Amino acid sequence: MTSAYSAVFLAAVAVWCFCAAMPWALGARAGMIAGASAALLVIAPPVAPTLASTLGTSALVVAGGVVQAALIAVWPQRRRRVQRDALTAAYRSLAADARKLAGGAAPPDPAVDTEPLIALRAAFTPADGRAGRRAAQFRDWYGLPERIATTLTGLAGRAGRTKALSDVLLAGADTLAAVAETRRSAHDDADAAIRRLDSAIAELTSAESAVVQRFSMQLHESVALRLGDFVPSAPDAIRLRRPELRTSVRSAVDLMRSHLDRHSPVFRHAVRLSVAMAAGCAVARFADAAQGYWIPLTVLLVLRPETAHTYTRCVGRVAGNTWGMVASSALLLLLHPGAVASVVLATVLVGVCYAAAEFGYLALAAASTAALVLLINIDRSAEPATVGQLLFATLVGGVMAVLAHVLLPDDGLTRLRQRAGELLKTEIDYAATVIKTYVHELDNPADALAAAWQRAFRARAAFEAAAGATRMESRERRHWLRSYRTALNAVTTACTTLEANVPANPSAVWSREFALAVDEYVESLCGDPPTPASPWTVDSAALAAADQRLRDAVSEREDGPARVLVAELATITRHLSVIAVSPGPTAAR
Repeated sequence: MTSAYSAVFLAAVAVWCFCAAMPWALGARAGMIAGASAALLVIAPPVAPTLASTLGTSALVVAGGVVQAALIAVWPQRRRRVQRDALTAAYRSLAADARKLAGGAAPPDPAVDTEPLIALRAAFTPADGRAGRRAAQFRDWYGLPERIATTLTGLAGRAGRTKALSDVLLAGADTLAAVAETRRSAHDDADAAIRRLDSAIAELTSAESAVVQRFSMQLHESVALRLGDFVPSAPDAIRLRRPELRTSVRSAVDLMRSHLDRHSPVFRHAVRLSVAMAAGCAVARFADAAQGYWIPLTVLLVLRPETAHTYTRCVGRVAGNTWGMVASSALLLLLHPGAVASVVLATVLVGVCYAAAEFGYLALAAASTAALVLLINIDRSAEPATVGQLLFATLVGGVMAVLAHVLLPDDGLTRLRQRAGELLKTEIDYAATVIKTYVHELDNPADALAAAWQRAFRARAAFEAAAGATRMESRERRHWLRSYRTALNAVTTACTTLEANVPANPSAVWSREFALAVDEYVESLCGDPPTPASPWTVDSAALAAADQRLRDAVSEREDGPARVLVAELATITRHLSVIAVSPGPTAAR
């Protein structure tokens, strides 16, 4: 509606980009999806709008998203089907184990069949054993059945002692059987079983109630997670952990509103993006630059909330954009494709984007830029842009993205907090790689360890540079800096010790149960993916629980490598817990 009126259009771009940058508070994926909407805005040609063109374009955009959702629902990825089948098998196995325990006979050894649980984890985690960060909600898909199995094992010694406990296990088995199904009646069956479970729990003695209450909480959570809804008797704790859509939207808005503060890195990124995009559109409009819309498009592709990510990757992204532009411009000049041919070529390149993502952001930038050039060419009646015009616009956009960070930088404490988070992330990645190498056979373990250490070394240098540029005026900040360095040095020392004691053939040394416990520890160690709003966090409670499960798994092993691993992981857990409870550099601002 504003594209024909330059002054109003620039104001619309500035406001839109500011609002589209605030979802970075929710995470990188939300920020990039929201920011991508600005691409539709900046490429709008300066023509007088009509009601049909405005509403038609909006309808096409919404239809594009609906088509994607419909395709995923009708034709899910094969990996999702495998995961769904593994979930069904795991919950059915847990239901059968609960019924056996409720019978009162002597529990088998082990009390729970672990084969379906191992297959479930294999369906959700990479086959190569690489450590990665996944959100807690994703890990619950295979972690929750494992926790239920642990609770059932704890109940195995008490099964059959009282009728109330047997009733609890039978109701739990019915609930697990309902959760395993995906038919429409599964929700009603789970609701009825949960009500019987709550009634049976009310008759238990205090000596049994603690573990049974944990069992009940886990079953309520499995219903909410697997069936996508809450039974009427779901505890408030489950509803808070897995809020409904309206609550989720409200909490997301409240979180973004809390970052409307001049010290927030998300707010500063929103201001930078708003100013840079408006300036880029102004250059494109008033300087009459050929293919000028590529200036704000490049800003959108390059600018990131973290200063280091913009600086270090700006050259790479601009170089990737350049390669993509050269390739797509060559196709346009040689083939002179019309609208239909441009659609076909763009579709092919969108597919190439997915394949290129495996090779890093450079290849992804090249493939996505080439697809963008062809997509924009679909309805452009003028001559296609030359390589020189595209390169000039791209270079100007890259310079403007860097200047946005130079002229509107983060304050010193925020920058130190970001560098501290980057250092903690790379240090944890290094520790996770060492632990994986200790337990699993990895391809080229020496190269993986060297790459992880190099990333941690570079992050440490950036952290020390940020610390040197920040005045530590208060005693609390100096104490935090000293304890932070001490904790990370201890983690590095523990990793060095593990590297020196790696078994010659790890896959032949460890049992599957012990390797599973180590994998659980690595996932708890990596934690949730960091966001610009919370760049470094350690869930000390989850890490301590994983460390205890690992100790239980190795309690009967007397071999030296297992003892070394448990001891060093205890050191890592202890020092990372110190970091978790220490106030950050911005706490005493």
